[in-house]
Amino acid sequence: MSCRRLLSTFVMFLLITFSVSASTVSFLVVETGLNDGISGPQSSSRLWEEGLMGIFFDAGHIVTNNPILRMDTPVPAEIRGTIVEYDYNEAVMGGAEYIVVGFLEYEVQGIRAVPIRMNIKIYSTVPEELVFEQDFPVGRNTGEDNQLVRNAGRTIISHIKDR
Repeated sequence: MSCRRLLSTFVMFLLITFSVSASTVSFLVVETGLNDGISGPQSSSRLWEEGLMGIFFDAGHIVTNNPILRMDTPVPAEIRGTIVEYDYNEAVMGGAEYIVVGFLEYEVQGIRAVPIRMNIKIYSTVPEELVFEQDFPVGRNTGEDNQLVRNAGRTIISHIKDR
């Protein structure tokens, strides 16, 4: 009887010691190339945000997000000193280990704004550094966009799993 108790205690100790931990990933989506006078379709922004969050969640990560932001300038080289900095700092203070910033670039065609590409940057918070950056195409319709988001998600998630 004591041998069983000792064995079960040892097994419980191993399970507790080698417990699986998930990375906390925060998502920030920023629409770029739009000023306040142009009404951009947020459906593309939401599709990318929700799609990427779903892929990371399904892979076992803890995911959070902030409201979608808008900048009239192109994708900045550095997020410090931009509108994104406040949300970035908030995510860091909230315990995020990684921050995925997606800059959905729009092109204004007359009175219409058309998404042209998604620039994704992944930052680690400790140490604070850029881990990955890549541009992804944006689809012409929801079905095509869904597939592109899944493909992009599979590409970028591999840069977090390896860490």
